[in-house]
Amino acid sequence: MDAGVAAILGAAVGACGTAIAAGVTGFFGRSHAKLQLAAQREQLERQIRADMATQLREPRRQAYASFDAELQSQLDQLAAASGTLHSDPLRLDVAAQQLGDHEPTVSESYRHVAMQGPEDIAYVAARAEAALHAAFASGYAIVADNGENLSGHRTEMDASIATARQALRDFRMLAMKVLRADGGEPELDQARARVASILNRPHRE
Repeated sequence: MDAGVAAILGAAVGACGTAIAAGVTGFFGRSHAKLQLAAQREQLERQIRADMATQLREPRRQAYASFDAELQSQLDQLAAASGTLHSDPLRLDVAAQQLGDHEPTVSESYRHVAMQGPEDIAYVAARAEAALHAAFASGYAIVADNGENLSGHRTEMDASIATARQALRDFRMLAMKVLRADGGEPELDQARARVASILNRPHRE
């Protein structure tokens, strides 16, 4: 091989090597840029979630506290009436006073909880409300029937009170976790984790 051919081949090999090196550099450069963009996007999403959690925390705290206080008051009212309905002799007049003149309607505090969310805590609040209404309905049925079918209505009332108490405990636990959330994870993922913690917890009477 003469010197001219060798020079041409050398130049070609050099050019190929330079092109390959440039291609490899460009590939890794693009991959690094994509990783940076993904990291920046994830950081931005976390910041948005954190800001949203901060903005929602105080309105939610107020809504949860109001609903909790109202629910506890009604449970105390039902517990007093239940105790009277278990007394001997039976005092229907006292039980009627303890139950009140009218069954509680869907409260404004519950509506605030449902509006503030998230969905898991709104669901537990609805379960508590339903159990309370069932307990009051059983109590009113005892009074209206003048003590007829006392045992059956009383059993239903006590079961509904127990369900409402459990729902209130669940509500408090969920509220605590919601208010402590920092937006590190999407709210839907956090809600699933909160629900799982309730489902896996032993039931309390």
